[in-house]
Amino acid sequence: MRDDLLKARGAIEAGASCAACQGDAIITRTGAGIAPLLSVIENVPDLSGFSAADKVIGSAAAFLLIEACVSEVFAFTVSRRAVDLLRRAGIPVSFVKMTDSIKNRKGDGLCPMEKRALEMNCADGAYRIFKERLEELRNEDHS
Repeated sequence: MRDDLLKARGAIEAGASCAACQGDAIITRTGAGIAPLLSVIENVPDLSGFSAADKVIGSAAAFLLIEACVSEVFAFTVSRRAVDLLRRAGIPVSFVKMTDSIKNRKGDGLCPMEKRALEMNCADGAYRIFKERLEELRNEDHS
């Protein structure tokens, strides 16, 4: 594992939800679900050369990381499909635990972002797609 990926992983171990690191530059965010990763990408859309780490990476996060052009990825928990997507994109991925799917917060079904990601075949437009989906979910919660 490269130094940048070790730094990104260390940021997660220190309490961040996701982190991207390149040399002395480290970007971290906290929060639930995919929102922290979306926030990182909103501020730095092109993460070429960055190593990224996240607590949980499913297909939705994998598509975001592919579109952002990260160099390598670490997750504490990753879905099988996310590993496949990242590897097919040529992005090395390491992890602690692999799971068949990413569950919703209640644990009684598939994560809504994962449901949306199942409809996708490529990362093109991933940021816009998942940003819109997050807004839809937030609006549903406040209805």
